[in-house]
Amino acid sequence: MANNFSFNVVILIFIFHLLKSDACMQTIPVTDILQTCLVRRTPFGTFSPAVGNRVPDGGTATLTCNTASRLDGTIITATCSSGVLSSTSACIPCPDDTWIYDSTTNRCFKAFAAKPIAGGVCTKDAPCVDVGAPYGLPSSLAYTLNLQALLDAAAIGIATNVQPVDEAVFYVGISDPLVNDQYQLDDGTPLPYSTILPYFTPTNPSDDATNVFKVMTARVYLDGLGLDDDICTSGPLLDYGSICQIQLS
Repeated sequence: MANNFSFNVVILIFIFHLLKSDACMQTIPVTDILQTCLVRRTPFGTFSPAVGNRVPDGGTATLTCNTASRLDGTIITATCSSGVLSSTSACIPCPDDTWIYDSTTNRCFKAFAAKPIAGGVCTKDAPCVDVGAPYGLPSSLAYTLNLQALLDAAAIGIATNVQPVDEAVFYVGISDPLVNDQYQLDDGTPLPYSTILPYFTPTNPSDDATNVFKVMTARVYLDGLGLDDDICTSGPLLDYGSICQIQLS
């Protein structure tokens, strides 16, 4: 009995110390975990601390812009606040947040308002003539096989009221100039019908063999945004804006 008693006492003492040490362990509030910021990967620079680390609430991380950026070597400081790092968009190659960067072509896209031309001349290229001049870069009507990038640029144009709400339509550099539904980019690259079809607004494309609608626009429909085959002339009811591009070096 004495041996059993001693054994039980040892067990009780062990449990007591285990509970005591557990009670003294440092705990981290769940709110503190949620408010740290995870450093995520970006194609525009190198983070310190490195990607995968966490920055405490109120702490900072720095991003050194890489050679693909217009601010090569510039260091941007991002602050962690309530679980979100502040913007490091200054490292993005495009001039500012109103542009969409297309990594597949190394271009920046942005919606510009219409520039009507007298005499019924097509206006689709007019807004894009000088947009690259401030940056010393060539510009033109935007085209890419990354169709979503064109629609994203149109969405920003609509959100920022580049065109009046009832004329929130923007030309893009896509057309079927020779045969209906045989689409191509403005540089002549073929755009397969099966690729573009999911991006059309409902009931479009609506042209027939006469191929009247030779150009493409991005426009609002109901609660969405999509492409539409269209015509291109100048006039008070057809002064659409344009999605323009600058080609980064």
